[in-house]
Formats: sequence, structure tokens, C-alpha cells
Amino acid sequence: MINNKTAGFLLAAAANSVQADVIDDPYVMTNRSPFVQIYGLPAAQSAKLATAGTSRTGLQLDISNNFTEDNKSSEAIFIDGETHRANIQFRYGLNDAIELGIDLPYLSHDSGSLDSLIEDWHDLFGFPDAGRPEFPRDQLQFTYVRDGQVLSRVASSNDGIGDVSLSMGYQLSQTETRQWALRTAVKLPTGDADDLHGSESTDVSLGLNVSDQGLLQKYNIILHASAGAMWMGGGEVVEELQEDFVLYGSSTLSWQVTSSVSLKIQLDAHTAFYDSALTELGNDSAQLILGGAVRLGERWVLDLAVSEDIAVDTAPDMVLHIGIKAIEF
Repeated sequence: MINNKTAGFLLAAAANSVQADVIDDPYVMTNRSPFVQIYGLPAAQSAKLATAGTSRTGLQLDISNNFTEDNKSSEAIFIDGETHRANIQFRYGLNDAIELGIDLPYLSHDSGSLDSLIEDWHDLFGFPDAGRPEFPRDQLQFTYVRDGQVLSRVASSNDGIGDVSLSMGYQLSQTETRQWALRTAVKLPTGDADDLHGSESTDVSLGLNVSDQGLLQKYNIILHASAGAMWMGGGEVVEELQEDFVLYGSSTLSWQVTSSVSLKIQLDAHTAFYDSALTELGNDSAQLILGGAVRLGERWVLDLAVSEDIAVDTAPDMVLHIGIKAIEF
């Protein structure tokens, strides 16, 4: 028979297990370039799905600062400005094997105010400024030109709903120390392509996710990894250059400092979205994300992170990420 002391220990262990799952989850981030985030590139996720009859909810805010220019052959691109992207994320455990989800993004493009901070950040770590000092600070211009014709241009502040995504996860296997899951999503054309809030295409992704709590358990390190492919419908943003599909992958290391605090490092990568000679559109991309998570009370977890484009000019110079999510209820 279980006494009060034993019952209390088991309850505490279960609570700590739930806390660890949440604070060690990957960052809900992808490439926030204005010409990439309009597609349905899925963010990294844990392979441990929401349990049957429970929900997970979260709100993420990404503030991305962009500056790059390039001119090759008959193409030219100029990206200078900031994008704020707020996303409401909801997941529900339909049964022991299936999780359903929806992501509702809202975007705004404007001139921003982080240019001086980015320049100081680059100076501190010796990163290149890519011509930033040659242009006025805090302006907005996202422009792509081909054969002298402007094919996409945003030069005034705007905001609106982005492309909504519906998702499903299937639990392939689950043990105490390792989980495998298939995740698929359909991104719907709900955002305006002219304002770069969406691509006005329907995109479908399918990926394999794994989470491991046992391999580096003695170091209090949790591992997450994912890889997959996304097929894109005919969009309306530089559609003649758009690739039919892209490959993507992510890996996350999370060090549990305490049961309520973790430090995380994440690497996200994907192949090019466009058949272009320009680095910004035609090169494979990689970004490094650094930060941590803190448990707030019994139900909430706060994520804080910053990303840098380690494949230079293929992603924003910097993205500040703030996320808050609820433990299963």
C-alpha cells in the first residue's frame, strides 16, 4: 500500500517530468526572411505528442531584423526592414497516437528600430555588417527585380493575418527515454501575397521527429531532431522561380540547469526555396538559435532566444524570439 510520503514523491516526480518536457521543447522558429516565411516551412517540435484528451497552447513573438542586397546577372534584391510575427499555437491529443493542431499567425512589416542594436551586436562578435552603414537606418523596403521588372515590392508599413496551418502528429513509438513521431501539416493561402503576409499557395509538409532523454542523461541534456520535406503549390510571390519542394531539418540540445530552467542551442536548415542566382533566394539556409526556457509557476513556461544567420544572407541578420506556453490541461 502506498503511504503519503511515497505518494508525494511520485506526484513530484510526475510533475518534474511534465516540467522537463515543456522547458526542453525546441524553439517554435523557422527562417523569418520575408521571402521565405510566407511558405509553410514547419517549426521544430518535440516528438512527444499531447496526451489523449489534453491540450497545449502557446503564443510566440518573433521580431526579425533584415538587411541584405545583391545584384547578379538579371536579378536584384534589396531587403531592409523589420517583421513582427505573432503566432497562436494550439495542439490537442485526440487519442494515444494522434495529435491535432492549428497555427494562427499575424504579421506586420515596418521600418523598425533595431538597426543600431544589430550593428552593435555584429561589432561585438565580429559578424559582417553587409553594407548596413551605407544606408539610412530603420527604413522599410523588400524588393525583388528581374530583367528590370519589379516582381515583388513592399515599401510601406502593413499588417494582417498570415497563412494558417493545420497539422497532425502520429506517435510511432514512445518509451520513457525516446519518442518517435510523424508530423504533417497543410498551410492554407489565407495571407496576402502583395503584402508578403503569405504566398497564396497551399503547402504540404511531412517530417520525422525524434526526442531522446536517455542518451546524454548523465549530463542532463535532452536531444531533439527532425527532418522532412515540404511540397509547395503555385504561389504568387516570384512564382516563376519557386521550387516545387524543399528539404528541412533541425536539431536541438537542451541542458536542464534545474527542473525549472533549461539552456538550449538549436540549428535549423533548409534547401533553397527559389531557383535563383541570388544568395538570398537561391542558396540553402542555416540559422543558429541560442537561449533558454524558464518555468513560471505551475502552468506556464517562458522561452527567450536569439537567432543568427550562419549561412549569411539566407535568413534575417537577427531574430528575437519570445514564447510562452501552457503545460497540458
